[in-house]
Amino acid sequence: MNRSTRGAVWLHTPGTVLRTLIVPLLVLAACRPPSSVSKQPAFDFAAHPTPTPADFSTEATLLSRWNDPGPDNLKDFWNSGEAGTFTGVDGKTLTWRIHRVPNPKAGVLVVPGRTEAIIKFAEVVRDLTKQGYSTYALTLRGQGEAERLLADHDKGYVVWFDDYVADTHQFITQKVRPEQTKIFVLAHSTGGGVLANLVDQHPDDVDALATTSPMLQINEGAFPPPIAGSLAAEACGATDGTGYTIGAGPYVKETDFPNNTVTHSQARFDWKVQQLTDDPTLQLGGVTWHWLCQALVGSSHGAQLGRYSSLPTLVFEAEQDTIVKLEGEKKYCDDAPRCTLVLEAGGKHELLQETDAIRNDVMSKVVAFFDAQVTP
Repeated sequence: MNRSTRGAVWLHTPGTVLRTLIVPLLVLAACRPPSSVSKQPAFDFAAHPTPTPADFSTEATLLSRWNDPGPDNLKDFWNSGEAGTFTGVDGKTLTWRIHRVPNPKAGVLVVPGRTEAIIKFAEVVRDLTKQGYSTYALTLRGQGEAERLLADHDKGYVVWFDDYVADTHQFITQKVRPEQTKIFVLAHSTGGGVLANLVDQHPDDVDALATTSPMLQINEGAFPPPIAGSLAAEACGATDGTGYTIGAGPYVKETDFPNNTVTHSQARFDWKVQQLTDDPTLQLGGVTWHWLCQALVGSSHGAQLGRYSSLPTLVFEAEQDTIVKLEGEKKYCDDAPRCTLVLEAGGKHELLQETDAIRNDVMSKVVAFFDAQVTP
């Protein structure tokens, strides 16, 4: 089904959208033969040399390293990378930033979650380059540094979830693969959902995947999945889907750290807020009904794809996650023969922006996992 045909189904079949899109995908998936690779033991971190959490960035000096001039200034480091754009699906402009190191072990594609600008991952990128990896950070369409998809800058929107996948495949093909023999991925949340679909559609694009809190089952809050799906489908079918979902609205500056749902780190919370204050073009509000419909389709499909993957995969779950549900992550990893599932006790959704005890444990394990894939 091409994009124009799917568009006709989407916009003119109220109340049946999710059934029309998800059921054929799941039926198709059920008919495919699974990976021929047998289920492998979990990755043994103790058996592989690894940097310790102390080798990575610390929240204690994060804001000073961002704001104050000096040889370790994080903003200067971020700006030292090569910045560029490319034209993705439907002619939309996407933004990337590359930090190269001499004789890299491999290239690491960094893919953010919803609302996130790639500059938010400057600390992660710095840590990866110090460990010998060149990094390729890609903004997802319609957010962060990328061109917005609606006239209203604040609305979270995407036409098709597969557009995220197509953009990422294009970036890998045109920019990363020509430079790197091995390509690894570190993806967060929505980025993780995108990568679950990408490695299924394009299994030769990457050589290993690490993902934190991947969006493989959305937390619908008070609405059970069938009700949330029905509400989203009705709204998209009856309208163009560009209105905010229930409870969503324009960007509002976050000030209530104690009640935030994504991190225990005050420093990293404040750093994110400062970035959005310094550059209002990075701000993004809540999701539209159309985004929700597409996210439900993409995540539901992605959760079913583990059984077909032979890719070395590392999935981090946040024990206190309220954004995505752990069941989707567990299903994917239980089904994937070369997947290791790590539960970060006490962690909230943004594990890469958590307190040092949590965040740097994740970073240490990611690097150990990547290092083991360099010369397997």
